[in-house]
Amino acid sequence: MMIRVFLLSALLLSPSLLLGGKVRVHFVDQNNKTLGNVQSKLVNTQSHEEQAVKANKKGEAEFEKVSSGTYQVHAQLKGYLVTKSESLQVSDKEMDVTLMLADIDVFKKGETAGNAAFEQGHFQEALEQYQKLLAMAPTNAVTWSNIARAYAGLKNQDKAREAAQKAAAEDPEQFKTLEKQVLGWISFDEGRQLLEQKQFEKAVALLTEAVEGDPANAEGFYALALAYGHQGKYPDALKNIDLALKLKPDDKGFLEVKNILEHNAKVAQKP
Repeated sequence: MMIRVFLLSALLLSPSLLLGGKVRVHFVDQNNKTLGNVQSKLVNTQSHEEQAVKANKKGEAEFEKVSSGTYQVHAQLKGYLVTKSESLQVSDKEMDVTLMLADIDVFKKGETAGNAAFEQGHFQEALEQYQKLLAMAPTNAVTWSNIARAYAGLKNQDKAREAAQKAAAEDPEQFKTLEKQVLGWISFDEGRQLLEQKQFEKAVALLTEAVEGDPANAEGFYALALAYGHQGKYPDALKNIDLALKLKPDDKGFLEVKNILEHNAKVAQKP
């Protein structure tokens, strides 16, 4: 009996153990306009336990009796991008959070403009477009991956790595190798320039990094074949042109270079 009384007294002295914290979320669009009836849930990032609440017409959702820990708010509404908050440290106190949901049409329009600029080689313009999208959806993994690509195009290795790591943190399954890939793209561009400058040994070092980072880079293997071929290292050259052709079997330029390399290798073997 004494033990029961002691435990009860302890609980009475620590009301937070009974009540927990409260998280109040207000939902808005990219123009800071209130969004009502949002389907939301508060998810514990460690235990993955969740509490679901539908926001009222005023765009507010309240999560009651929340145990202390790290959480994220996930939200969705028809016509808007599914999103989640950054990590929240919840205690036994009340917490107010504002979460933005971006209009899908507005977001896709900006994404299309960024991708078009990227494809044209206008990397700074693409980066600026992607950064606008990031302001609307800070945890969007695809946007972080696009930012990584844009920084790679600008040869900003540190920023490219940072953005790639952020993309992988948001979506590990899809972007776990992105950091290695973007660094490979930077190495490929630098290696190709060295190849044009006839600095073949340095080109080999960077192009090797490039294909290790992105094994699907047929142009990287092709460039390696050329760099080795110019040094008279025909076995290495032929190995790499074969890898390029494995990725692009019908590429006429690759096939032509292979024929030249095979001819030169035979000539080099003659006494």
